[in-house]
Amino acid sequence: MASFTFSARTILELGKELISSDEVALYELIKNAVDAGSPTVRINAHIMLARKDYQRALDLLAGDALTPDRKRATIAYVLDQIEAAIPSNADADDAEAFMQELRKASSSRNDFATALASAYALRNWIEVDDDGTGMLLGELSSVFLRIGTRSRRAANIGGAEYLGDKGVGRLSTMRLGDRLEVVTTKTGETHWHFLDIDWSLFSHDREMDIDEISFNPEDGAAKDDTAQQGTLVRILGLHGDWDIDRFRDLLQGKIARMVDPFESGAANRLLTVYHNTTRLVVPSVPKTLLDAAHASAKGKLYFAGNEPVLEGTIAYHRYGADRPINQRGAEIYSLAQDAIKRRGKRGHAAIQNVPLRPQALRDLGPFEFDIYWFNRRIVEKVPGLTLTSSETREQVAQWSGGPMLYRYGFRVLPYGEPSDDWLALDATAFGLSGFKLNRQQVIGRVRVRAPHTALSEQTNRQGLVDSDAATALKTILMWVLHVELRSLINDIDEQERISKREAEERALAFRDTQDQVQDVINQLRSRVDPSARSLVDRVAVGVDRLADQCAGLVRRIDEAVKEVTDEREKFVYLAGIGLMTDFIFHELDRSVSYTLKVLADSQGQGRDAALRSLQAQLLTLQKRISAFDELTGERRQSKSRFELEAVVDDILAAHQNEFERHGVTIEFERNHLVIRAVRGMVIQIVENLLTNAMYWLKQQEKCQTGFVPKIWVRIDPDERTLTIEDNGPGVAPERRELIFQPFISSKPAAQGRGLGLYISRELANHHDWQLYMDQVAGRMRPGRLNMFVLDMGG
Repeated sequence: MASFTFSARTILELGKELISSDEVALYELIKNAVDAGSPTVRINAHIMLARKDYQRALDLLAGDALTPDRKRATIAYVLDQIEAAIPSNADADDAEAFMQELRKASSSRNDFATALASAYALRNWIEVDDDGTGMLLGELSSVFLRIGTRSRRAANIGGAEYLGDKGVGRLSTMRLGDRLEVVTTKTGETHWHFLDIDWSLFSHDREMDIDEISFNPEDGAAKDDTAQQGTLVRILGLHGDWDIDRFRDLLQGKIARMVDPFESGAANRLLTVYHNTTRLVVPSVPKTLLDAAHASAKGKLYFAGNEPVLEGTIAYHRYGADRPINQRGAEIYSLAQDAIKRRGKRGHAAIQNVPLRPQALRDLGPFEFDIYWFNRRIVEKVPGLTLTSSETREQVAQWSGGPMLYRYGFRVLPYGEPSDDWLALDATAFGLSGFKLNRQQVIGRVRVRAPHTALSEQTNRQGLVDSDAATALKTILMWVLHVELRSLINDIDEQERISKREAEERALAFRDTQDQVQDVINQLRSRVDPSARSLVDRVAVGVDRLADQCAGLVRRIDEAVKEVTDEREKFVYLAGIGLMTDFIFHELDRSVSYTLKVLADSQGQGRDAALRSLQAQLLTLQKRISAFDELTGERRQSKSRFELEAVVDDILAAHQNEFERHGVTIEFERNHLVIRAVRGMVIQIVENLLTNAMYWLKQQEKCQTGFVPKIWVRIDPDERTLTIEDNGPGVAPERRELIFQPFISSKPAAQGRGLGLYISRELANHHDWQLYMDQVAGRMRPGRLNMFVLDMGG
């Protein structure tokens, strides 16, 4: 039998990889104390000599550094330099004892250097002291000295709320210093227990295996009171400089973010921190600063029974504007979809949505968010906090960096760090004009309650382990920030300029999907028999013809709107074409991919039938483009009289394959109604409403077992209305008008354009019609609106 062995220095390398900084090391020791059940944690930096001053004293002794007059330093000179470098807040008796040790060894340079090294190692330390449950003598061996203990992991699985459960936090002491002393006891015991670890034994200078190094925990002093319990961790031989300025910066910077700083005073209720004799205070985010934010996003995800609910408010305080967040069920499953890029021909990329499993949201569980945005260019002084706008910007800079993530009131690293853009705020902001919603302007927190078993942290403190629950959290928050908050800010500031160039880009976006379709057709050609390749060739020619139709349509629309001076109207026309062509080619991509799958599963005549079916679907799509092309033939103001029933019939027939594929029942209440309108615009309005209904019916089907999707289309000649209603998730009444604004979408961030309903209303307004949601809630689902009304009453 053989097994792995490893050298002792592996422990050193492991510590370096898992504990990346001094503040992370200190944070791990704090979390250990909290996990031990201690209500408070005492931290004391006992510093007689900063490391830089210690190193300079050694250099002076060795002649590697000279005095200001370029002479070699005497021992007396070095003693004076050391005494001058002792912190002013050091305990006077400790400082005198430190100097006495050095003076006793001042007879030779070697003796003095040895005494200095010993005094530095023993009289500079950091202590973390708690009143937690402590450890038995045997547990120092079986638990503390065992890397990777899983006892807390097992407890977390059982429902406990330990902050750490991987058994590697003790390696943080290795990061801070060369030596570790642990003093611990449990209530009821008569003695303290002691463990001394020399981390230098694990250095690269020693060729030793791990089993060659041993430590012996032992009983220490008797306790004054058997009820005493707790653990004191003392790190000596400190590696870093721990002068008061650096220690204060660490506490008021990195450590201040570790214990939820949005809870005023929480860190100081937990931590009592001293640097020698000086008490240091850990700051919280000032409430007055948050109250001065220009905009905010606050909300929560919770479950009403088995249905997820996302509620909250997006507010632009500077202008007194706000809008509600009220998403439920399928809406949340839609916006929380993960998006992956599919590579097409010539490097083009397209987005494919990966549906969210309902279990992922249940694993994620409830969470809350409080996010604040500051426009740094226009910040002002905050009464009671700052005297100038520059000071306000400094306050924002202290706490900004993007939303920080907290579990049980303690931070999950590294979210919100300068090097971490987990919600792609900078990536999006610097890719768009305005640079407005970037991390330097955002202060916030996200609070999760999910246990480690569902939302696990990486061992190296570099974020959450990839999982469906972690992806759901990220995509929901990105939707809140990139879609809801950013659109409100831009709408109010009128910075979201609707330009013809943007619309043209949208109108030609179908080219990316065309490349994907051509790639799949090439795969079809390689898989069919030579006798069937002519069918594939006809399909390929049809795809090219369809693409030419779409491109020609865009060109003709462009020519048609040159007469229009209103940039907003130009945008409506071109972006509307973009929605149509994009939808057409995504349908084609689906059809071709499905045919490829059928070909893989069938032979002979079955393959020919699949190709003929694909060809028929291609002809249907070409007809849809031809019908829509009437918009250009009629020109912009050209209206005609036609029968609405016939137009709706044609549109429903064009969607028939899609309806059948998804098992959607259509109930069309036909009635005679002649209208005078631009036929192409009417087609686009109805197409957009049906496409919207189909999207949400598909989402509802993913999260509701046994769901039977249905759409009702009604023409009312008396009221002169067309209504389209579905039994999908519906819309919250408070968002009834919001959904008609541009760029408002409940699809994942950076995917849903949020233009379909906006364009449809604009086209309705052109005819002096109204497009709105019926106000009667609960027709399909409690508290939700499901019916769109096109009122042509004039």
